Amino acid sequence: MAERYEMPVVFPAPSPKGPPTCSNSERRAGARFPFTAAASVYELRSQTRVAGRCSDLSTGGCYVDTLSTFPVGSAVRIRIERDSREFEAEATVTYARVSMGMGLAFTEIKDESRSVLRAWIADLSGEEPPKLEAVPVEPEAAALGAIENLRQAMNEFVNLMVRKKIITENEAAGLLRQMFR
Repeated sequence: MAERYEMPVVFPAPSPKGPPTCSNSERRAGARFPFTAAASVYELRSQTRVAGRCSDLSTGGCYVDTLSTFPVGSAVRIRIERDSREFEAEATVTYARVSMGMGLAFTEIKDESRSVLRAWIADLSGEEPPKLEAVPVEPEAAALGAIENLRQAMNEFVNLMVRKKIITENEAAGLLRQMFR
């Protein structure tokens, strides 16, 4: 995991005021925070959906750990769920590494999702989070959430087995296909 944080998600254009003070510095719109939540990414053109795990978050985007990635530049819709809260946004794939994951830059966020994002970022940064109303969860929705959480955990487990070279990527793909039938 730690090595992914060393890889840049976006290579910004050089600053007109001169070179950065450090050659490895990243210029993002906001600070990036470690964040774990279930994520599902839907590619708009092909109408393909992949499940994954959001592993870091900022006001401008996120990183999703997943074996299947979309090409850089793809327009996607992301849905992140954590602690009975749901965030949805339109985004663009800015970085992709097969069998590892992809970086997304948010392009459009609805107001209700923006308030959820602000609350998560405030919590992660140690600021006072804005007050949000609790959303009641239907029993059926809770059961579906439990199933999705189990799938997410299995997805992470299969990814770990591939990274530790216990199983091959082809074996992992077969397991994931069975899991998401």
